Amino acid sequence: MGHWVYEFTGCPDSGDYQQIVDADEPGDVVLRERPRGLGIVDGFVRESVDDLMRVARFQWVTSGDPSTVAPAVLQVSGLSPLARRDARPVRTGSELDTSDCA
Repeated sequence: MGHWVYEFTGCPDSGDYQQIVDADEPGDVVLRERPRGLGIVDGFVRESVDDLMRVARFQWVTSGDPSTVAPAVLQVSGLSPLARRDARPVRTGSELDTSDCA
């Protein structure tokens, strides 16, 4: 495993930001729980990966209840619902915690 920088863009409520994640490689989609979000998640689709710099860029798709966000994000990404294993939960704090990374 190594450290990756995930860049999230386009979320109307949180703005653009970066997060360090400990993972082998980025998945196609990320479902990120909002801080104090009471079960609300943001769904992002991977736009690009720079393997040399270890930077993955994700574009926001939708927010809401996880049961509606996950299918919407998978549809935009072109993945089938059976590909949910490619979704990666990402912590919203600045700390690095590998327990939430797939």
